[in-house]
Order: sequence, then C-alpha cells, then structure tokens
Amino acid sequence: MDPDDRDRSQCPVCRVHKWLCVCALAPRVAVRTPLVLVGHVHELGRTSNTVRLLALAVRGAIVLAHGAREGPADPAAHVPAGLTPLVLFPGRGARPLTPELVASLPSPPALVVPDGNWKQAGRMVKRIPLLDTGLKVALPPQTFVASALRRNRPGERMSTYMAVTQALAVLEGDAVAEPLLDFYRRATDRMLFTRGRLPQRDVYGGVDDPQPASG
Repeated sequence: MDPDDRDRSQCPVCRVHKWLCVCALAPRVAVRTPLVLVGHVHELGRTSNTVRLLALAVRGAIVLAHGAREGPADPAAHVPAGLTPLVLFPGRGARPLTPELVASLPSPPALVVPDGNWKQAGRMVKRIPLLDTGLKVALPPQTFVASALRRNRPGERMSTYMAVTQALAVLEGDAVAEPLLDFYRRATDRMLFTRGRLPQRDVYGGVDDPQPASG
C-alpha cells in the first residue's frame, strides 16, 4: 500500500488507524464467566484505554460507563442471579485469586472489574454498592508479559486487559488466555507503531495487510 493512501483516521471501535484496524483480528473468545467492565468515563475516552479491546475480544463482555451525568453505573443489573461476583481490585482485604478460592465459592463466579486510574477505581469501589460489597480479589504474581501502551512501574501495574486475561486464565484456563494475549500483542504493537514507539519491522503479525475498518 502506498503510504499516501493509508487512512490514518481512527476506527470508531478499536481506535486504531483505519488502515491498521484490528477489529477483524479479535478472537471473540467464548467464556463461561460473565465479564462486566465498569469504566470511568474519563478513562474510557482515552485512546490508550484497553477496555474497548476486551469488548472486542471476549464474547458477551459488558462495558458500563461510570461518572456520566445520568448517574452511577449499576453492574449488579448485569450479574446473573445466583452467581458470586468477584471484584478484581487489589485493595485492602482482597484475596488472592486462585483455583482453590474459586473452588470454595458457593456458586460460579462473575468477574466485575472497575477500570480507571487508582483514584478513580478506588472511588468507584466506594460508591457503587456491588463493587463495595462483592468479594474483592487480587491477581497472583504476574506471569504474562506484553507490550504496554503507558509507562507503568514494572511489576506494580498492568493494563486492565492484561489483568482480566490473567484472571480468566485462573478462572477458565490458559486455552482462554492464549488467544486474548495474541490479540493484545497485535493490537498494542500496531498502536505503538503509529505512535513512533515501535519500528514497523518489529510489529507482531506485521502491518503489510490492511484490515477492514469497522463502523
């Protein structure tokens, strides 16, 4: 493709340049565990936010916006009756998310994830009843390594996408995590390339074949 013919406007779904759109690459992984993502409106508007990638990659994932004028989000309305909501938030009192913990639950889990910076997520946990009262869980030591769209202190923080992928690996196994990791690497490498932080030759999966834009 002639560089002058590349459509550098954003895909409205994945927010990658349209000539590099990753929507068609999304694995649409089917999971048993309902996934509810509660994103702060200011965070969801950032191009580096990874919740939109999760919504593409995980079939049935629900994204709720918190902080809008119409009032707080209500994730409880999206957790099927009879399931145990696990709130992925490594705050005080959070229990390590392990197969043993999952086996001890009174009913199958639903995964509810606040998404925002540390202050935003902390406020959401305090203000949204389900996030406040649900069983809070934290991830075991990080086992996955992938590209980062933001500069975080190594070993201390990870993207919401990576956190959810690691949680789903515990809940449902590596067979679910592997295609999610592959898609994340493809998407983030393309974004890093467009920002001049990764040379084209190093982009995972390459960028020679343009993907059809969505939306």
